[in-house]
Amino acid sequence: MTKGFVFCASTVLLIAACTTSKTPTAPTSAQSGMSGPLAHLGHGAAPADTAAADPANSAAHEDKGYIDGWFNGEDVQLYYTKSFFCDPLSPTTTVPCELGAPPDTAPRPGPIQTIYAVAAAPTIANLVDPATLACRAGTPCLNHPLMIDLSRIGGSPTAGPAAHNHILTSRGGGWFHTVNIRVFSLAAWNEIAAAKTLDKVRQLQGDPNVGTPGVISADTPTNIFFFIASWRPGQE
Repeated sequence: MTKGFVFCASTVLLIAACTTSKTPTAPTSAQSGMSGPLAHLGHGAAPADTAAADPANSAAHEDKGYIDGWFNGEDVQLYYTKSFFCDPLSPTTTVPCELGAPPDTAPRPGPIQTIYAVAAAPTIANLVDPATLACRAGTPCLNHPLMIDLSRIGGSPTAGPAAHNHILTSRGGGWFHTVNIRVFSLAAWNEIAAAKTLDKVRQLQGDPNVGTPGVISADTPTNIFFFIASWRPGQE
């Protein structure tokens, strides 16, 4: 398998935008040349036609749309305009996006900002308030992979989309490298969702290299990159 491919997931970890109306509208496809409104799909719901795409890691197009995130205690909406980038860590893998190992190739040279994907563990995913999720479990997000290899952290090599939200710590657009953090406690999730900061995550972790068993994981490297063109304040 050739290194350095970009795979499309036209849908969340998977994602289309979270809005207060929760009313989906069709996304604008960058590849098909369609014109129209930006994608606003409630909490990461994908268009039905693209959800049936290649189950490994692709969907029909790179779409444009807003996805929820948190920055400095506030809700923001992140404008995604390109598909994710995962350079396979193994030449034989069928699921090129992985948790548990850093990338050996980036989509561009030079420093790249970090986005923290804070995921609700399966044991609490159905218990968290859906309003605190950018992307719901089992629902592919806009321009996110449809499957991720979790075998390096003891999970499935073909795991589906996880329930999660995003924390950013600096402003700017372009490529962001993903660090994954898993939350195992509903109380901890609620604390993070109320604070909407990385500082709260660090408080719960104690040591970000270790985490707190049964509460929250350590920072987990991935080989996943997302392109966020811009952001705007979250909508009430």
